[in-house]
Amino acid sequence: MPVLGDDPFWASFGAGLGAGLIVVPLLTVVTMFVLVLLAGRRFEPPTGGPSRIRGGWLIVLPLVLLLPVALLVPLQYLIVLGTQIVYLVWVLSCQDARDTADVLRSLAEPAVPAEQRARRARAVAGLQGRPVVEALVQASADAEPEVAEAGLETLCTIWRRDGVVGEDLLLKLDPQAQERVRALGVRVRSPW
Repeated sequence: MPVLGDDPFWASFGAGLGAGLIVVPLLTVVTMFVLVLLAGRRFEPPTGGPSRIRGGWLIVLPLVLLLPVALLVPLQYLIVLGTQIVYLVWVLSCQDARDTADVLRSLAEPAVPAEQRARRARAVAGLQGRPVVEALVQASADAEPEVAEAGLETLCTIWRRDGVVGEDLLLKLDPQAQERVRALGVRVRSPW
C-alpha cells in the first residue's frame, strides 16, 4: 500500500529499472548511430584542403567482437522481465495481503496514535473486501472521535461506490451513523 508509507524503495527501484533497461541501451544505440553517420563526412584539416575522414567503418568492428554478448541481451531482458512478473504476481500480492492485514489490525490498536489510525482508515478507501469493511466498522466505534469519523467517512465512500451495504454490518453502527449511511441512498442487503 504505497499511500500508507514514505518508503523510497519504489521510486529508486523504478528509476534504476528505467535507466538499466531503457536509457543505457538507447544512449548506446544513438551514440553508435551518430558515429556511423559522421564516418563519411568531409573536414578541412588546418594544414590543407578538404579530405575525407577515413576508417569510419572501423567503429563497427568492436560490435563484431560484442556480437556473442549482444545475442545474450534479449535473453537477459526476458529473464529480468519474467522475474518482475513473478515478483508482481506471486511475491508482491502475498506481501500486500500481509501488509493490508497489519494495517487493518492497527486500526483497532490503542497503542497506535489516533492521528495515524485516522490516516490509515482514510487510506484503505480504495480497497475492497469484507475484512476491510469489518475493520472500518470497528474503527467507526472507536473511542477517539477522529478515528471514528475517519472510519465512517471511509465506509460511506466504499458503500457509495459499491451501491450496496450488508444489513449485518449496518446494524453494528450506532443509530446516528446508520442514518448517515441510509442517507447515501445505497441498497441495504440482507445477509440471509
